[in-house]
Amino acid sequence: MRRRSDGRERGAAPGGTARSDRGETGVRRAGKAGKWLGGIAVLASTVLLSAPLATAGAQTATPGPETDAVNPTDTLQVPEGPHAQIIGGEQTTVAEYPYIVAALREGGPRPLGQTCTGSVIGPRTILIAAHCKDGDGTKSFYYGADDLTKPEGGTKIEVESYTQHPKYQSPNGWQTGYDVAVVQTKQDIPVKDGQYAKFATSADSELSQPGKTGTAIGYGRVSDGENTNAHVKKASLPVVDGQNTCGSFGSFNGAYMVCAGYADGHDGICQGDSGGPLVVDGVVIGVASWVRTGCNSYGAWGRLTNEMGDWVKTQLPDSGAPTAAFTPNCSTTEPSCSFDATASKDGDGQIASYAWNFGDSTEGKGATPSHTYQKAGSYEVTLTVTDDAGKKGTVTHTVHAGVEEPSGEPPTPAFSVSCWYEACDFDASQSRDTDNDIASYAWKFGDGKTGTGVKSAHSYPAGQKNYTAELSVTDKGGNTATTSKQIQCWDFSGRAFCFSG
Repeated sequence: MRRRSDGRERGAAPGGTARSDRGETGVRRAGKAGKWLGGIAVLASTVLLSAPLATAGAQTATPGPETDAVNPTDTLQVPEGPHAQIIGGEQTTVAEYPYIVAALREGGPRPLGQTCTGSVIGPRTILIAAHCKDGDGTKSFYYGADDLTKPEGGTKIEVESYTQHPKYQSPNGWQTGYDVAVVQTKQDIPVKDGQYAKFATSADSELSQPGKTGTAIGYGRVSDGENTNAHVKKASLPVVDGQNTCGSFGSFNGAYMVCAGYADGHDGICQGDSGGPLVVDGVVIGVASWVRTGCNSYGAWGRLTNEMGDWVKTQLPDSGAPTAAFTPNCSTTEPSCSFDATASKDGDGQIASYAWNFGDSTEGKGATPSHTYQKAGSYEVTLTVTDDAGKKGTVTHTVHAGVEEPSGEPPTPAFSVSCWYEACDFDASQSRDTDNDIASYAWKFGDGKTGTGVKSAHSYPAGQKNYTAELSVTDKGGNTATTSKQIQCWDFSGRAFCFSG
């Protein structure tokens, strides 16, 4: 976390800035001056006055009047869009910060494709930086893992909607402000006991005053150029007057940004930390936005103690909405299920209707319907309840109709990769299963091609690109677990030269 939240690349001017999630051209990566906590800074490849910390493939920022470059904390490239991590600080856990979540981007070179960090603020709502949406590649999240290189037991979260602040101007809006976004997810995020992050609004302006001490949290880089460490970290940082600190190297606007950290950046944010929280007195007062090139100085967070936090509040689902809940009861011999939604509740009224989507393009009504499927299998069933005020609540569960439900513990997938130019050999013999024999191995190589078997071979097309290779292992109990590795390919005399990194 020590470096910029945007993770600039090498080669930038000594005082440049970078976004923590991007990896743009024109901004350097975070420097070596300190240890990184976990990914707040975004770095770019050339010298820019200011740039975001997180997103790969972003456009180069326009140099400002200063000689220092600035990058978004998601932008650092290594070699094509890496992300930054907290410098210095110390390792922490999801148990300590139950709302912390890793933001992934398809094609991202860090573990699982991590590029940004977010805060869960509701059952299906995540607070993050707006510039984290700008990078190429499908976005998703991963919840529950302290270390993304050992993601077993975590949950992958799919995105339903990704809404940037209406005044944010892509792709370089982190320079001018309003670098905040709210994500709605397709499924509930399993935050224990609903310990969601509390975020600031304009009513909390005292929390962002200079002299306060905040905690920055993120999955970003921990040193210049490293791309393998993905353990969530935290760092204690003082909130400072931004005009003589972050403002000394451009792109700082105190109306929309909070500055925190140290002049030498011994603790701070860097690439991969973009979107991560700055927490003061238990409240998120900002989301990591950008950091000086080299991640060796102060970092800037999108300010929430103003209209930006007020806007985030409007994006939360109505607190008076009902809570949908149901219990399925499915036959193991026939493809039929009955459902009981009487556990659904409405705190300030009554539930007026129950609407079902049974996962096979058919729908139903009522609190206790039954449904017969055309064939046995697993289906995603969604219940939407509406109360007497017209407010809605939704929940989705997987049901197994006409088949046995998975039993026992899931397997632990693992694999190695060895490449000779474009030809790569994948070996999953390291995978283990404690209580059932492994039944199948399914591969996705990241370029649209697939494979099967404990060992599989694949050749990548010519050209420079990063791929996410994914292994799914299923045991005889029906349990499936998935892991992935990044495959980086370079163009070498018209051929792909690939390696796992």
